[in-house]
Amino acid sequence: MVRPSQSKIRQKRIGANQQVIREGSFELGMSAGRALPFFTPEGERVWAKGWDPKPIFPPQQNVAFQANSVFRLDQEGERSVWTILEADPQKYIAEYVCVVEGVRLSRVRVEIQPLGEERCRVHVRYVHTATSQKGLHFVASVTEQDYAQKMLDWQRMVNASIE
Repeated sequence: MVRPSQSKIRQKRIGANQQVIREGSFELGMSAGRALPFFTPEGERVWAKGWDPKPIFPPQQNVAFQANSVFRLDQEGERSVWTILEADPQKYIAEYVCVVEGVRLSRVRVEIQPLGEERCRVHVRYVHTATSQKGLHFVASVTEQDYAQKMLDWQRMVNASIE
């Protein structure tokens, strides 16, 4: 079951800056502990098409799921640098900041709420801040309807990867 996306939009402009906040959630038929790895840099490879993070720090084969790890992602014609802000397996939280230089800065927070032994709710919050004219176009394109569809797609893709 997908809950309607709860969204907030900030239209305040400071120069060429604009920010949009999108939030939504969906349920998965697995424990919160089993679900969290799907929202780590390495776990997302399993279900997210084109997701291929390259570790920067610490320098190792795979991206470490720990605070202050840094990785690069080349996806859909963009190069972004990500930093893990919070990685808490006990609280089922993963939080990132992503910079697409000359375009935007995005903050992504995934919180997973246990709903029993074999159910959980995944809550995802994005804060996108434009840093250029191109970023303004991106921010304007992140509609409530598109975000609600994104949450449905995430739910479908994660479920498909475990079947």
